[in-house]
Amino acid sequence: MPDTQHDAAADTQNTQERCGFLDPVLLSVAIFWGGNFVAYKYLMALISPAALLVARYVLITLLLLGLVAARGRLRSGNSPMMWLHIGLAGLLIMGLQQIAFVTGLNLTAAGEGSLLFSTAPIFTALIAAAIGQEQVRRGNWIGIAAAMAGCTMVILGGAGAEHVPETRITGDLLMLASAIGYALFMVVSKPLMLRYGALKVVGFSYLFGLLLIVPFGARDAMEADWGSLGSAGWFWMGWLVILAGAYGFAAWYWRISRTTPSRVAVYQYMVPVVAMVTAALLLAERPAAIQIGGAVLVLAGLYFARRDGAATCPS
Repeated sequence: MPDTQHDAAADTQNTQERCGFLDPVLLSVAIFWGGNFVAYKYLMALISPAALLVARYVLITLLLLGLVAARGRLRSGNSPMMWLHIGLAGLLIMGLQQIAFVTGLNLTAAGEGSLLFSTAPIFTALIAAAIGQEQVRRGNWIGIAAAMAGCTMVILGGAGAEHVPETRITGDLLMLASAIGYALFMVVSKPLMLRYGALKVVGFSYLFGLLLIVPFGARDAMEADWGSLGSAGWFWMGWLVILAGAYGFAAWYWRISRTTPSRVAVYQYMVPVVAMVTAALLLAERPAAIQIGGAVLVLAGLYFARRDGAATCPS
């Protein structure tokens, strides 16, 4: 048996401790991803979304593969079947999902796009249940519904009467497709992670995703004025690449390999809540009362979504 399979199996056998109300690892990821709101808002004023996507994606891929190599797993346990499965997941799901997200967000209103993408946990639970990967109990559905309602309150509560793009229908459909693709990758990647290890699967999936990402935004990336970022811009780039990127994705999918995808996916609902708080602290955007109520509802939804058969934690 390859080393990666042995290590993944050993990790699975050691995950017997039950999580409490909040998973600190997933909570940290939600915090870093919520901070992306400020990071993207700052950087997209300086460079195009396509250029930012390429730069971030390439740097994250290099960091993830560097971590895989440091653990001695870059070449161990590889097989033609592994390349086929991870290659298809990275190319046809992750790569397309990222492009759909960036393109869709550019074509629709931010509030609508964020709301549509926040449906990813719903699709995760539905897909996982449909293929028999997990059972979604009544308490989980209550939690998912409550968190979704809270997320809606947070997003719509801060949406003013802004100009709605004429292309919003196309943008909304792309955001919905991106949410489905994101959910599909979380479900499809779990058995691959159990066999080859979470870090390796995510790293190589990103590598194959580059086959679509780079052609999509290479021209924008080459024409971008990277010198205009300044110290603040490079700080936010580091946030996107290191904290929200390499750490965020590696930790997120590592947790998926140790529990069920839907119990991890509910933390996606924390992202708009954190975004609301960071915007208030760093952009002086005061949250409305309905947004504060939505944040409370999200936390309550997290409790119910994880209470019925709480996720396991690494020992």
